[in-house]
Amino acid sequence: MKFFLNIFLLLIFAAGKAQDLSYKVKLQEFKNCTKAECKVTKSFLLAEHFLETDDIQSSQKWLDVTKDLISPAQSDTTTVFIHSLQSELFYYDGLFQFGINEAEKAIQKAKQLSENLLIANGYFFKGINQMEMNQFNEAEKSLWKARDFQPDNIARSSIRSTIQEEHIFNNIAQLKLKIYQSDSAVWYNSKAYQFAKKVNSKRGIPNVEQTFGQIYLEEKKMDSAVFYFQKSILSAQKSEYFDIVLLNYGFMMQCYEENQIENNRWFEKGLELINQKIINSTFQHYFYKVALNVFKKTNQIGKLSFVQEKLISINEETRLKGNLNIQNITEQYSKNENKLLLLQVEELKKQRKFTILQLIAALLSVIILSLVIIIIRRKNKIQKTLLQQKNEISKDLHDDIGSGLSSILIHADLLLKNDETSDKQKILASKINLTGKEISQRLNTFIWSLNAEHNTLQHFSEYVKLYGATLFEETPIAFSFSTTVEDSELIKMHGHLRKNLFYAIKEVLNNSLKHAQATKIDVKMKLISSKQFQIAIQDNGTGISKENAFGNGLKNIQNRVEQMNGTFSMKTEKGLLTLLIIPL
Repeated sequence: MKFFLNIFLLLIFAAGKAQDLSYKVKLQEFKNCTKAECKVTKSFLLAEHFLETDDIQSSQKWLDVTKDLISPAQSDTTTVFIHSLQSELFYYDGLFQFGINEAEKAIQKAKQLSENLLIANGYFFKGINQMEMNQFNEAEKSLWKARDFQPDNIARSSIRSTIQEEHIFNNIAQLKLKIYQSDSAVWYNSKAYQFAKKVNSKRGIPNVEQTFGQIYLEEKKMDSAVFYFQKSILSAQKSEYFDIVLLNYGFMMQCYEENQIENNRWFEKGLELINQKIINSTFQHYFYKVALNVFKKTNQIGKLSFVQEKLISINEETRLKGNLNIQNITEQYSKNENKLLLLQVEELKKQRKFTILQLIAALLSVIILSLVIIIIRRKNKIQKTLLQQKNEISKDLHDDIGSGLSSILIHADLLLKNDETSDKQKILASKINLTGKEISQRLNTFIWSLNAEHNTLQHFSEYVKLYGATLFEETPIAFSFSTTVEDSELIKMHGHLRKNLFYAIKEVLNNSLKHAQATKIDVKMKLISSKQFQIAIQDNGTGISKENAFGNGLKNIQNRVEQMNGTFSMKTEKGLLTLLIIPL
């Protein structure tokens, strides 16, 4: 017997050492972290570690460390897990209303992330806290929502172990038991047992077996109850869930209420377990409360007094712990509020900087816009002034110089018609007449180019047609003009372009008249694209000879076309074909 006792104590010592080693490894990993994200993960894993070992106070401590490392405005899976773990810790501390509040926060954030598994977790912890507050209708709704949101397949892993199907169905079964629906409790617990065995759930299997024992205990089927409580004890011991073992000891006392030796034996086993393992006060309180009822019925005054003292001690400890938890909650709330306030201050600073930048940008935009308006107005004023000057110049040229030229031409014509004029004088008068006509024509072209009212392709076409008809009027050359341009009155051509293009055409027409020996000249105008205008001049003359290919007239045409960024070509083809292509 002594040998087996030594072996048992050695196993307990080894298990304790293993847990201590696991904690040291996790603590060192936390200390080795250089980034905040790593510290958050490792501190949370430490909180989970202490929850698994039933050290609720240490678990809360490390969860608080995790909370301090994250922003209260943060919303991701980690924050959802923090709320769900806090809800579970409040459940074990008996702060069920706080547990419900934390579960609701977890649900809200999980819904923002559209994470059904995390939503199911939130509803589960909300349901078990509501159940402890005897809010059975609300608890049942929460547990059913947990079941509805629970995915069929949980593929991904996470920093926190999530609830499984067996947890949900087992708690629904416990709820049905509390509201005295034993048949429903058996059905849901059987479903939970199937799920738990399928995944070999370490906590789920002893929990479900314990619930079967509770159901049969309620129905006074003691043999079945004892069978399942003993199964639950073995399963829980194997998985080292000693809180479940302790509750089973309490239930075994209830099974042997009439047998003082047996209920005392199970009570002693419970005391021994409490002294050897860390078991949270909630489960201890439940164990002592069961023992109190048993000892009252069996009238064991000494044990009754001992249990009452333990319950008073646990209640006092729970009250103090509750005060500490409330103080801790208050501190955490203050920290979060301060963090939020700092975030709001930073956000206001950013908004202020952004507003200042916006004002500067708006001011610069107003200044630039004002300058642009001033420049445009000044330019328009200058253009208006130039236009007025051009109009005045063209008017002066037409009225003064034009009338003077007309007078010269009239006098030259009179000399030619006068019979008393000598032959020599007639030759001079003829030259004066020709020169005057040339100057008059150039002057008309110049005045025409200055007039902004003629800045369309239609005016240009009509001007070329009129000039050609006049030029070949008393010659043996037949002149024809055609255009295929539609809406030519809408196409703009400024004066400089009109003047240069007209002089280029004039040079070609005069060359044909003087040198081509032609009997026919055709001028055709068309648009070859929305941006290009083509003039084709075809005569049926002798074409162009090599010695005349680079004459001054052709060079003048080439220079004018280059000024207009256009192209100029000539080729002998049944006479001479001249092509002018000008960008509009």
